[in-house]
Amino acid sequence: MVNKSANTFDAAARSLRMTVTPALGESNSLAAEQVRVIAGVLDFYRDRAHHEYPRKQYEFRTYLALAERLSDHEKVDHAARSLLADALENARRTDLLAVPEYGQLDRATDELTRAIAGIVRSARTTDPATGAEVSRIVLQHSRPLVELQRSWFLPQGVDPDPHTVPPLRSLLGDTAATPRAH
Repeated sequence: MVNKSANTFDAAARSLRMTVTPALGESNSLAAEQVRVIAGVLDFYRDRAHHEYPRKQYEFRTYLALAERLSDHEKVDHAARSLLADALENARRTDLLAVPEYGQLDRATDELTRAIAGIVRSARTTDPATGAEVSRIVLQHSRPLVELQRSWFLPQGVDPDPHTVPPLRSLLGDTAATPRAH
């Protein structure tokens, strides 16, 4: 079945603009402003719907690479290492699937981020040198995620230096579908 999410978002935004806003009239400017904001959010997701799965894959694989890198650190407590090992095992199984079931990438990513946070906390309390090294690794692996977030939210117009933001398609590769003109 073809994903019609973009059409649904577009229809909902159009309905708000063409039906709800005029019905509010001039007397309720706050409600009209809220309708405008909600329609803008729907437009944003309409334009990003075709990139959602590649974005989830990108985030998942970036966190997986970070977790793999952190799994080498022995100077963290056993519970944190065990949680990371379990998260890695699940993530590796997920990564082998041609098409993970709905929500599986989200769950694996969440599990990885919780385990990574546990390693960071443990490293900071166990050994200052290990804590500094783990923090450096996390910062290094966070750069691609920050670039993705900047690119993802670029249409909202809040980035302080939009000319330095890489195009979303360059980050996600060829897996993202080309949007159709509206």
